Amino acid sequence: MINLKENELYQEIEIFLNDEKIGEAEIDIKGRMLSRLNIFPPYQNKGYGTQIVKMLNEKYGCSVLWVNADNKRAIHTYQKNGYEIAEPTMFLMKRGK
Repeated sequence: MINLKENELYQEIEIFLNDEKIGEAEIDIKGRMLSRLNIFPPYQNKGYGTQIVKMLNEKYGCSVLWVNADNKRAIHTYQKNGYEIAEPTMFLMKRGK
């Protein structure tokens, strides 16, 4: 059973499967934004991310998030929960030598 434990001061959430911590998340409650989600590697590709995003959306009404454009696995998880890519608004920039 997945349970969420919250630290309201920082909107940080620890994610547990039974009694074992499997990840962390952070919610911007005012902006209804999922600002961070990290599922630990041993628990990835098991459907937990999809389930957790759904739980967080239902509990906090999240409607927006940021994800790296090259993180295809995360993008897939978010799309399964109804998110769509709005527009590319951030770019990685490097300074030449």
